[in-house]
Amino acid sequence: MSVINTKNKIKIVPAILKGVVGTIFIFVVLTVLSYQDRLPVDGKLTMGFPCTFYSSGTGYSPELDEYASFENFELLKLLGNILFAVVVYMLLRLLLRALFAQKKS
Repeated sequence: MSVINTKNKIKIVPAILKGVVGTIFIFVVLTVLSYQDRLPVDGKLTMGFPCTFYSSGTGYSPELDEYASFENFELLKLLGNILFAVVVYMLLRLLLRALFAQKKS
């Protein structure tokens, strides 16, 4: 029995690594696609899909009669985006597995 458990443990490690790499890839792709650099237009830069987890910018404040800048980073929204990437990765993996299973039959 210990030999079977050792083999199963060895097989789990590549599966976990594939999941982590796939999740990182999906997260990076979604973040790159959602990146908006509008600094010349309205002075705002945003990142994040489906939730914007980072934004920064500059602009003129008529109340202060000067240029002001801001920078926002929200950890909970970043974690939500990572969780969203995990779900997208799992759905894509299930979909591709089903497609390839149909082609083999």
